[in-house]
Amino acid sequence: MKFGIIGVGVIADFHRQAIENVDGAECIGVYDKFQEPAKNFAEKHNIKVFDSIESMVKDGGCQIVTIATPSGWHMEPAIEAMKAGAHVLCEKPLEVTTEKIDKMIATAKECGVKLGSVLQFRTFEGTKKAKAVIESGKLGKILIADAYIKYYRTQEYYDSAKWRGTWELDGGGATMNQGVHWVDCISWLAGDAEWVCSLASTLNHNIEVEDVCHSIVKWKSGAQGVIEATTCAKPGFESRIEIHGEKGSILLEDTKIKKMSIDGEEDYEDTGSEKGGGYSDPKAITTAGHEHHVRDMMEAVEQNRDPFIPPTEARRSVDLITAMYRSSREGGRVSL
Repeated sequence: MKFGIIGVGVIADFHRQAIENVDGAECIGVYDKFQEPAKNFAEKHNIKVFDSIESMVKDGGCQIVTIATPSGWHMEPAIEAMKAGAHVLCEKPLEVTTEKIDKMIATAKECGVKLGSVLQFRTFEGTKKAKAVIESGKLGKILIADAYIKYYRTQEYYDSAKWRGTWELDGGGATMNQGVHWVDCISWLAGDAEWVCSLASTLNHNIEVEDVCHSIVKWKSGAQGVIEATTCAKPGFESRIEIHGEKGSILLEDTKIKKMSIDGEEDYEDTGSEKGGGYSDPKAITTAGHEHHVRDMMEAVEQNRDPFIPPTEARRSVDLITAMYRSSREGGRVSL
């Protein structure tokens, strides 16, 4: 199945590698509105450069497009690709506002194409096992659900591209860019949030957006919790999710189960090597999760089903994060 990549930033090469590593997938070319870096990327990887999205889809025969542009510029190329007839797999977050996401969802429906989002931490065995255990009822009623995202990013990281650290194109800071994976995971495990109360600040970087955010969350299930996200935690630490129920607890560290303790069962720990990474270095991530999404999108097209993470699911984390920002701006709780 033929793939094309829109955007040639840092994440684009992870998309390319993931496509190359999946049987039956072929990366035929790339498009970027800035043609010079697109040409350099294409020459380096021996693929074609296109001068428009329409040309990539119609002339190049591209069936699936991956979006690797800055976060706040996902909607426009995604909609253009869908209207040209391509299915779209979009890097996280799906977009930076729910209004933009809703337009993308409407276009996918109107055009009869698939729209999926790369939120690869759901694809790892630790998070999938935690989900299965929670759904089995072994933990009993969930009482507490917390997420801690203690990343580190230098000022040079933010200065490396004009869009980084801006509201318009990054959509937010530590919570929207780095934290979205974990906000997605905790929402997947704990369910929808009822309300959130947050304090977001910029403490250690010269950027528009927050580099630290603390949120109290009331989950609709009745559980409560906290979500902490920062890019100030030098040198960067493995992210953590804690789920505590009436009958036991699950502690996830960097997508692995660090400890699972359930009444009547032996404690469990995942000693595997699978990692999400990226807490100290944004390039220190694996392509395994992206490969899962590439493979799944191909199967979704072939089987005419929704992708593993359909856009309505990807929307939930953005809805929660934008509610956090609103809470911090206005003060007090924001209901979802």
